[in-house]
This record gives sequence, structure tokens and C-alpha cells, in this order.
Amino acid sequence: MIRVTLDLTCSICDHDQFYLPVRAEERQQIRCANCTAFKCYSADLENAMIALSRDRMRDKKKHSSQGRPGQDRANAA
Repeated sequence: MIRVTLDLTCSICDHDQFYLPVRAEERQQIRCANCTAFKCYSADLENAMIALSRDRMRDKKKHSSQGRPGQDRANAA
């Protein structure tokens, strides 16, 4: 297990550090590093992080494609 700080909080003690499984033979449960309360399964956390990453990339592309007003006309000239 590895102890990490996540942008999550434990629903029991409000702690923000969790134990993540590192090896395949470890139980795939993410637990609070303070009170050891079960938070979620590692696969669920991984799926949530992938979705968040996709949303951030989509937002970044959306903002970068908007550019500055009049920029398209200046590039076309």
C-alpha cells in the first residue's frame, strides 16, 4: 500500500490521505489513512480519474479553440 493525499475527504473523519493498493495481490480497496474507513475500490477511483481527465481535456480544447476575437481573420490575411 502507498499513502497518498487525494482531492477527496473521508466521510468519517474528513481526512484527505488514503492508502492505495500497489500490488495485484493486495486487496483493491482504498481506505482512509487515518481511520481506515473504506472509501472505494481502486477500479472505481481509476474510472473517475479517467473521466475527470477527459472532461479537463475537453474544456481545455474548447477554450483554446475559441481564441481571441478577430484572430481567425488576422490569420486568414
